[in-house]
Amino acid sequence: MTRVQGTRFEHRKKKRMNTVLNVAIGLVVVLIIVFAAQIFLGSSDTEDVALEIDEESEESVEIESESEPAPETDETTEAPEEAPDEDALEEDEDEEGTEDDDLEPAEDGEWEPVGTNQSGDFSHDFTRGGTNWNEMERALRYATGLGEDMITWRLENGGPTSVIGTVSAPDQQTSPYQVRLEWVDGQGWQPVSKEQLSNNPYRRG
Repeated sequence: MTRVQGTRFEHRKKKRMNTVLNVAIGLVVVLIIVFAAQIFLGSSDTEDVALEIDEESEESVEIESESEPAPETDETTEAPEEAPDEDALEEDEDEEGTEDDDLEPAEDGEWEPVGTNQSGDFSHDFTRGGTNWNEMERALRYATGLGEDMITWRLENGGPTSVIGTVSAPDQQTSPYQVRLEWVDGQGWQPVSKEQLSNNPYRRG
């Protein structure tokens, strides 16, 4: 009897252990399923949220790009400034040097230098039509009161810094003026004396 009771007790004990183990395994399986469901469902929710955020950001970018005004471009271009013509400037200077409008008539012996566009050391230059020639004729017109139609009969060296010019009006060729000019550095030719000749030694016929 004792053996039979012991065997039954052990058999019941094993059944109880099996039951406990089965319950424990069932609980573990249930927990695994719950956790798995949470993981998968949670990840899908997270992905949905991420997709919604991306869509909202794209929409906001599109709205901003539509609302931003396009940068204005100035299509007007200024014409490039043309460089001044050096030849024209030289001509203007020569014309300024030959204009007599700014020279007021003066009494004999009270003349002033007529101005100059020349620079550097002085040297006699009798090139007809050159700057020095034009300035000498300007000084002669200033001293004599003659106009642009003045006839220049002769311009000759009168000393280291002086010249002598013989000029007349077209209708007074037989009684020209003889004028002495002196060079003043930086100021040009200055008439210093004037004499009207009774005859013209340079006129033929």
